[in-house]
Amino acid sequence: MASEYADRKRLTFEQAEGAEPLPSQLKLKEVSPELRALLWGIFHRLLVDARERYPRDTLDGEFVQVLYDWHVGRCFRAADEFKPSYEYRAEELKLLFMQGHYTKVFGFVEWVLRHEYKPYQLEIDVTNALRKSRAAYAVLDGDTIIPIGSDAERETLARAFADVAASEFHGARAHLRNAGSELTEGKYGPSIRESIHAVGAVARVLAPGAQALGPALSKLEKSVRIHPALGRGFRNLYGFTSDEKGIRHELLDEPVAQVDETDTLYMLGSCAAFVSYLINKARQAGLLSKTV
Repeated sequence: MASEYADRKRLTFEQAEGAEPLPSQLKLKEVSPELRALLWGIFHRLLVDARERYPRDTLDGEFVQVLYDWHVGRCFRAADEFKPSYEYRAEELKLLFMQGHYTKVFGFVEWVLRHEYKPYQLEIDVTNALRKSRAAYAVLDGDTIIPIGSDAERETLARAFADVAASEFHGARAHLRNAGSELTEGKYGPSIRESIHAVGAVARVLAPGAQALGPALSKLEKSVRIHPALGRGFRNLYGFTSDEKGIRHELLDEPVAQVDETDTLYMLGSCAAFVSYLINKARQAGLLSKTV
């Protein structure tokens, strides 16, 4: 009986009674009405907080600078056409969140997360909105929106970003961020390239002097035991990215890589997991300083 009540607490009355479908993980490229409403609620609150008491329609504060920089630096609109008006900005952002394409919605949110004047704890509010609506996206590294296939994959990616937080691995961190951003924008070939580069960047830090992933892994295996099957598997993945047209090099006759969203999501998760694997193996072997 207690279990039944616990289940009902997680559902609306309509869902518990079977009148509405049970909540499920959203698909990639999908922004549900719930998520749109939650995100708009976050940014509407920011607009209200920036609203001057007099005159009532005027905006002020750091968030206005964020909106101005978006207007000029991202949308490439004339500076003199920017209006610090509450009504004007509220209408514009409401239209973006409630009707905009998923790339426009997440693109704007990610841009604000990366701005110098990012609103306080915005990444926490956005994360909560994504989790509550069961979106197939997550905020990682505080400012990057990355597609995820499951909660387990979310944890894998979060662990990878935590492992590359040390300054020695800033290159790998940048590659993982880029891989996630490219995947969100539907650029599958570039995303896979960035994912594999993240692994190569870590391998080269752990095996200085090696200029490519294959030689770096070989050199690293002399100091750290890497399971032979894992080593072979990742060499095969590296070979795939080297051979597949458009990923590692351009071909005039077929410039677009023949990979899809599923391939790209798998590569991001696999590379993130392997990054963590390499770093923790090296840490266990004493190849990294205690602060890394």
